[in-house]
Amino acid sequence: MEEKQIIDIQRKVSILLQSQQLKKAIEALGEDIESLSDWELRSRYSEISTSYGYLLEYFEKGMHDPERHKLHKELIGKCFVLNDEIAVSRMAEKSFAVYSQYKRKYKNETAIENLQKRFSENAANIAVANLLKDKEHTEKELQEQHEKILQEAYYRIWCSSGWRRNESEGVLEMLTNDEIDVNDRATLVSAIFLGLLKCFEPIKVITLCRLAQHKETEIAIRSLTGVLIAILVHENRIKFYPEIVSALQTLKEDGTITRRIATTQIQLLRCRETQKIDRKMREEIIPAMMKNPGLGDAKMGMDIIKELEENDQNPEWKEWIEKDKIKDKLEEMTKWQIEGADVYMSTFSQLKRFPFFSEICNWVRPFDTNIPQIAEIMPRNSGSNKSILGAICASRVFCNSDKYSFCFTFKQVPQEQRDMLMQQITEGNDPEAIDSNTVVPKEKIAEQQSNQYIQDLYRFFKISDFRKDFIDPFTLPLNIVESSSISFLVDESKTLAHIFNYLIEKEYYSEAYNVGVKCETRCSAEECDALFYQKMGYSLQKQGEYRKAIDYYTKADIIKPDTLWTIRHIAQCYRLLGELSSALHYYETAEKLAPENNTLLMQIGECYTIKKRYDEAFARFFKVEFASPQSLKAWRAIAWCSFLVGKDEQAERYYEKILNSTKTVSDDFLNAAHVQFVNNNISQAILLYRKAKEMSGNKGIIPQILNDREALISRGINEEDITLLCDIIG
Repeated sequence: MEEKQIIDIQRKVSILLQSQQLKKAIEALGEDIESLSDWELRSRYSEISTSYGYLLEYFEKGMHDPERHKLHKELIGKCFVLNDEIAVSRMAEKSFAVYSQYKRKYKNETAIENLQKRFSENAANIAVANLLKDKEHTEKELQEQHEKILQEAYYRIWCSSGWRRNESEGVLEMLTNDEIDVNDRATLVSAIFLGLLKCFEPIKVITLCRLAQHKETEIAIRSLTGVLIAILVHENRIKFYPEIVSALQTLKEDGTITRRIATTQIQLLRCRETQKIDRKMREEIIPAMMKNPGLGDAKMGMDIIKELEENDQNPEWKEWIEKDKIKDKLEEMTKWQIEGADVYMSTFSQLKRFPFFSEICNWVRPFDTNIPQIAEIMPRNSGSNKSILGAICASRVFCNSDKYSFCFTFKQVPQEQRDMLMQQITEGNDPEAIDSNTVVPKEKIAEQQSNQYIQDLYRFFKISDFRKDFIDPFTLPLNIVESSSISFLVDESKTLAHIFNYLIEKEYYSEAYNVGVKCETRCSAEECDALFYQKMGYSLQKQGEYRKAIDYYTKADIIKPDTLWTIRHIAQCYRLLGELSSALHYYETAEKLAPENNTLLMQIGECYTIKKRYDEAFARFFKVEFASPQSLKAWRAIAWCSFLVGKDEQAERYYEKILNSTKTVSDDFLNAAHVQFVNNNISQAILLYRKAKEMSGNKGIIPQILNDREALISRGINEEDITLLCDIIG
């Protein structure tokens, strides 16, 4: 059976199960398993088929069975797992993907007890090696042995399936064993998570739920993140596993875990911004920085901004900053860093070709200075090396994967430059001082670990050579609030409000509104304040739901009346609905609150123009011109309004001023041409029309001329002449 056929059958069965067509799904599985030699899978299929046969038989006979619906769901859940395992088993026979290769290698072998023993023995041997004379040589061998054990453990756990309770307990025992290094155990947590993406098993989810309660934050955070992502990926089947929902309910009872879930949700949503930030870094910020050759030795972030501000004697720096707005770009980058955004994806995405990243486990490994590849680069007996390692380890900005990339790139730097760089970093970053004087709260550490781990995963799924072998969870919305199975994990009012505000800030208005609706039902009257209703209205306005937006803006206006922002947006919505009288009512109310607001005056003038109340329109436009004598917006409005009422001399005068400015657009020449056209200056009009056409590029101006047909006819132009004009302009 070819790979595509295997995937097609798996998908077909999955669709049947989602729609609860269990009989057809079992029949399809039966055909699929017929040629499979795996007796355990065949036995489980037989058990499912027999159980369902009895369920149908009892139902047909009208026998009372209070457990029937529960059993029906349970059988669907088992079929989902069996479907995945059959596909995985078949792929192991055919595919050259990494997962299939290790599935073949470790088929029917978990040997968790043996792995745990080997980890413990290796750790004990390393401790003894510290007492030996030839310590470095012996320790190096033991560290290399440790690497082999870790990799084997990772691949065994990752490709193992069909877990029974004893396998789960064995993994739990190993991952909670303090004799095994916490970084190793944290790495192995990722193996369970990645295994879930290949073959979903409820017992693995429950195992991660139990680990999410672990005292070691690195293990707890990774387990919780794995649970949330795996469930969001397999959203359509969670309802068939009540044991998973029960395990999640237990997590929710822990206040610390609930807060961590809320934090993780924001960080998962923040991943959506990574692509935008990456593009901006590549196309704007980095190119702008590279334009100045003096930046070669500058530091990133706030340090460079401080230096630029203090060094005001160099006119080249000042000119460069103003020309490219580099200061604003760097401040934006610093803001992203403070928020926890992934600003270094573009920088480090090109630095993942080192042999270290040829092992899957190393993509999701906590940064560890003891592993042989890093110890080789930075020997422990070097004081400066220790300082730079401390600086790297203490960094809250770089994720683990990028720290490894930095070290391997650093190795390629010539020794002389390496020493200079280490000296600079050492002088600027004293990790000893950080350790002794700065006490970081445990939950702040957990938040940083969570963010770094999610960034590690993002790199793995987006740029690793293994990415095609996996479902990419970061192509999904990853919005827990909209999940039908686990939204209860984030249903507290403060959590919902936090997510709502984040989505509004990042302009995900549809999702923000959906979260806001839940906020309304769960939040108190104090929490649903005017600001909340303003944001709800704004989210609807951005989606074109103007009538609904007005309802929310009105609620905000009732709670906090005479707020200029609210009243203006009500006016905007009425304007967009075409209800000019209502729009003008609110615009005029806003004008009383801000009589000198030029933008508001222009909007009011536009409404009066449409309603052909030209005197009132002129009053606003001239007021704007008086306040801002060089305002092109005011000039354009006065010129067009003058044209409409037949004040052609005034219109010509203003269009002349506009066309002599440096910011003309195609419409300026088009409208100036209209004035000449109605005054029968045909030759001059055609010159201006052609200039408008030239400036319009590929769009052309014929549609615009036709749009202005009514205005031209009202000024005495014959409709046939408009047709002739269009033929001339072409």
